[in-house]
Amino acid sequence: MTTTDTDQLIYIDADGHLLEPPTALIDYAPEGWKDKVWQVAKDESGVEWLTMDDMRMEAAVMAFAAAGGFDDETRAKSLSSEFGYLELPSYCWEPEGRLEAIAGDPIPQSVLYPTMLLTFQSLRTFEFADMQCRAYNDWLSDFCAKGQGRLHGVAILPHLDPVRAAAEIRRVAQLPHIVGVQVRPNPAMDYKHLNHEVYEPIWTAAEETGLPVGMHPLCSADLPGAVRALQLNKLANSDIPVQDQEDFGSDNIFFTQTIGNPVDMMTAVTFITAGGVLERHPNLKVAFLEANGGWIVHFEMYPWDVSWLKMKPSEYFRRQCFISFDADESTLEFTARSPLVGYERIIWASDFPHPDAKYPGTTNLLDEAIAGLPRDQQQAIAGGNAASFYGLDLRR
Repeated sequence: MTTTDTDQLIYIDADGHLLEPPTALIDYAPEGWKDKVWQVAKDESGVEWLTMDDMRMEAAVMAFAAAGGFDDETRAKSLSSEFGYLELPSYCWEPEGRLEAIAGDPIPQSVLYPTMLLTFQSLRTFEFADMQCRAYNDWLSDFCAKGQGRLHGVAILPHLDPVRAAAEIRRVAQLPHIVGVQVRPNPAMDYKHLNHEVYEPIWTAAEETGLPVGMHPLCSADLPGAVRALQLNKLANSDIPVQDQEDFGSDNIFFTQTIGNPVDMMTAVTFITAGGVLERHPNLKVAFLEANGGWIVHFEMYPWDVSWLKMKPSEYFRRQCFISFDADESTLEFTARSPLVGYERIIWASDFPHPDAKYPGTTNLLDEAIAGLPRDQQQAIAGGNAASFYGLDLRR
């Protein structure tokens, strides 16, 4: 699809990522926690170490999480831990570098999720998790403040304690540039599904503050879910070094992500829509991210199993939910035409700078994927829907 400058679509990346800064969070931790908050440093022999609370692991292996912008040689070095975490480009955790990086595609605005801090809570105390989330969220707000109005942050929550998580939602709702909160799609509380009353403080706080919830998966066994239940994390099949690190708890990425991410997300969608969460919280907005989107059209309803619903699950979805697609997914246009989803409920994500990111050229791939749709529908998917979900102004 070709367009003139005046006809160019306006894009909003609904799910980009930051990598956590090596030392910046120390300044945001209260006294007594500064030596325990997330940090990466070299020892006397030049080995990089991540330390967090009582955990210590080599950090170089984490550099591959930013491989979406690497050339082939650097990607190979990051796979073999020859390229260190401290050597990562500035766009991973510096606002100026990030703005320069996204200039490679015409993306005026980007919404940013964490990377390593998608997981860290399963072996931590509630007090540490609460502190770590507050430190990251405060840093994130300040980071985005330097983004010339183009960078927006999604806060992390101590979601293994829903009461603390609700308090953090109410706190970050007052922080500049925070446009949403992130929740894992796992039945984190001892396999209690997301419609269980234990999670009610989270949904209530998000609804009352108006902050949307980004359901973001992770190919990890740190929480109950598909990876742990199907034992996808213990295959011993990887050719790259994977540390036996309980916080992550998986020895591969391929099977855990290919199976675990969409299965966890399918479960989350079903319990959020058919389980009654959206029935109880009609103003709650939820997006289901980074698990591809084509499967969403397959939901059917068996009314005798969900007698508490006043509408079909698909109607709740179309009222309050969004689904994220990669820019090059072949089912995007089909799902946009589906009466169960529709173009109004679709957002797209670059996942930059993670390894699967198509960089640069993401927006070209998106243009091709939606070329058969009417122009107003293309614009809704390119940026209008993300603006609606996150409460942003659609602008160049």
